[in-house]
Amino acid sequence: MQSFKTPITPEMHYDDWALSYDSDMKGWDYLAPGRVADSLRGFMVDRTSALRCLDVGIGTGLLSEELHRIRSDLEIFGVDISARMLALCRRKGRFRKLRRVDVGRDRLPFPDESFDIVASSGVMESVGGIGHAIGEMARVLKPGGMMVFTYVPGTGHPLGNAQTRALRPGRTTDGRFVMGPMTLHAHNPLKVRTYAALSGVKPLPPVRFTGYRTYVVVTVDYELFVGQKRL
Repeated sequence: MQSFKTPITPEMHYDDWALSYDSDMKGWDYLAPGRVADSLRGFMVDRTSALRCLDVGIGTGLLSEELHRIRSDLEIFGVDISARMLALCRRKGRFRKLRRVDVGRDRLPFPDESFDIVASSGVMESVGGIGHAIGEMARVLKPGGMMVFTYVPGTGHPLGNAQTRALRPGRTTDGRFVMGPMTLHAHNPLKVRTYAALSGVKPLPPVRFTGYRTYVVVTVDYELFVGQKRL
């Protein structure tokens, strides 16, 4: 087993992964951004007024690119824990404002009821404090607005059990990016829906789908949360 200098945090992981992230996701047939965008299509198309969206864990902007295909005039703001991911996203030049935020801990740097859409894909498995994240996402969502995000349902992440522990990503003592120990989270669907309801968001029926199959042939299944903030 490779030795590691420090525990691998989500920030370290995504900083190190940033340059190859888009090509890796394409190779893994990553479906989460498209599924999130499809769930918002009707809401976006039906509204003729300008729409503001917050992409939580925007990364390199894969979800936002899918949303822009539906509404090219969508005004998108983004937050992410990785400065390197945000730098790559910023180069694409399609986003209003990008901020570095730990969504599991920090207060989102936006006023209450700022956005028509708050969306996220492939982020909650890196977030332990999902109740805090949902509460903040709901706080900045306008009444009648849509909240959509993916998460891994259940009690254990498929890349976090004893059989696949050696496959998890990390950074070695000499700074190389390899597979190693990192904490990944699955979340109880009932708790997720309860957190949302307590935050004023009415959950709609959930959808489960295969999010991706990694190059180590581990399949990661997601549940798609879709909810609308009460008026």
